[in-house]
Amino acid sequence: MSDKRLNLMTLQEVMDTLEVSRSTLDRWRKEQRMPFVKIGKEIYFHKEDLQLWLRSHSRVKTPTSSEAKDEPLAESITIGYQSGTAHMWSALIVKELRLFEEELAAVEPSRTFAIRWRNAANGLELVEGMIAGTIQLASLGDYPIVVSHQIGQKLPNFKPVLLAFDGKTPQGQGISIVVPKGSAIRDSTGLANQTVSTVLNSSAGSRLTRLLSLKDKKHIRIIHQEMDDSLNSIMHRHVGASVMWEPYVSLARLQGAGPILLENEVRDDYLTGLVAQDDWIQANESVVTAYLKAHLRAHRIVRDRPLKAARIISQSTGFPVELAARLCSQVRWDASAYARDLRTLENLADSDSAGALHFRGEYLEQAAKRLNLPSLSDEPLPGEWSSAYLY
Repeated sequence: MSDKRLNLMTLQEVMDTLEVSRSTLDRWRKEQRMPFVKIGKEIYFHKEDLQLWLRSHSRVKTPTSSEAKDEPLAESITIGYQSGTAHMWSALIVKELRLFEEELAAVEPSRTFAIRWRNAANGLELVEGMIAGTIQLASLGDYPIVVSHQIGQKLPNFKPVLLAFDGKTPQGQGISIVVPKGSAIRDSTGLANQTVSTVLNSSAGSRLTRLLSLKDKKHIRIIHQEMDDSLNSIMHRHVGASVMWEPYVSLARLQGAGPILLENEVRDDYLTGLVAQDDWIQANESVVTAYLKAHLRAHRIVRDRPLKAARIISQSTGFPVELAARLCSQVRWDASAYARDLRTLENLADSDSAGALHFRGEYLEQAAKRLNLPSLSDEPLPGEWSSAYLY
């Protein structure tokens, strides 16, 4: 049976939908790079990836000489992002203002690109897309970044690389435990005998797991829901608590939820960043640098003109302008990597996984140089976050 939560289809469902045989699907997977996900011994297909693949392999009428001559084929680039995560809203700025297209035209004027955007509910969905080869660049939360690298240790053809950071907040700010209005829970010790919702393999879920590892968690039931569902569960008192990230924490406040907890109990910073496959990076260095230039330009807009950014975000997501502007002003929009940031990722990883974390800063360094920004090392910056300059 297909996994509706991950929007996956089984082999049989795809065979029935496309009216083809199993042998045809197997041939397409091997010869035509048809994207698929393997879980254990079972083969699944992500609906959106399948649709993109079908469109790219559809037969179209060949133009006559009077219609077109030697038109170049567009190179497809798919960027994964999460409009429901405030710390990644810079991707929305890049998308809506077409900053990536602008930078590509400047650096590769002779090439034609088809830029596609994949809006995901969570980071795991984007990691699956990168594994399948249908997503080239992805904005991920810190724990999905760690998960991608852990998977990379097991899959020889999957080598994810961290290219830059995105939104940051100190000591877990931006991730909180939200409880229903009127709840008696005042701190994490009150979660005993409660049902707590969070997103599977997410930055929020990892904070909850680490918090509960320090406490007696035998009598706490954890269920996995996407953020929209978690918010709905809180407002209708279907769960005793939910671990959420922004902007859902602020939305819960606006809608009259109860106390916001956890902020004083988590010591790790909350980070987001850009990840891509190493082999794709090496084959598309100018494209990578172009996107990082767009990324840095988006950061400057969000930092310097938060109201403009908020209006773009609100129009794209439906979140209130005032809420978006406040969150834009509270997040540190800084692409540079500090030793502090890499330690945070290592803390979130299993003890044996830290060596898998690969940061390649030379592309961010090139992007900063081409934007005439102050010199930026390709190595992690020492010490604590600096307020002198943000990238």
